Amino acid sequence: MSEDRALSLAKPPTSAIAGLEQLLTRPLSESDLDRATAALAAPLDERSRSRVSLLAMRAGGEILAILASEAAKVVPAGTIHRVPHRSNEIFRGLSNHDGELLLCMSIEAALGVPAPAKRERSILVVAEQGRERWAFEVDSIVGVTDVDEGTLRAPPMTISSAKSGCARALARIDEGEAVVLDIHSLFSIFRGATS
Repeated sequence: MSEDRALSLAKPPTSAIAGLEQLLTRPLSESDLDRATAALAAPLDERSRSRVSLLAMRAGGEILAILASEAAKVVPAGTIHRVPHRSNEIFRGLSNHDGELLLCMSIEAALGVPAPAKRERSILVVAEQGRERWAFEVDSIVGVTDVDEGTLRAPPMTISSAKSGCARALARIDEGEAVVLDIHSLFSIFRGATS
């Protein structure tokens, strides 16, 4: 390959450079500057300890979240096949995704919140902890967001009891207030529904 050709491949296109310059020169709001200043002023070990990444999703008309590290994957929901004499309100059945059989659960039934009569478009969230994996349908994914661990609040008794004991905290995110679920308690409900 000629040297001129190698140099032309190494340089990004002009539109990419213009886009990058536009991104880097955009004006920052006062709140952006305050947040960045506070984050940089914190000691390094404190910065990493105080942030928690959450996967937020909508299900049953609510915003729910799990730790992002507990989410193995998010995939479009395919056909869920009922298991004769085993499927129930919580255990919906089996779904095959890329050759992996997923045990599909209803998160609304597990948490005791109303489920939609029919989902427009559903998504499967595959959660895992250790060697245990469960899939559950949600209406949509809000996104992955980082929150300051110090801002997580204990849920009021009405929420923690209404959510079958699975609510571990409340987190304020851009889209509203998310109920952060305790994956151990949720998996315990899932196991009970399949036994």
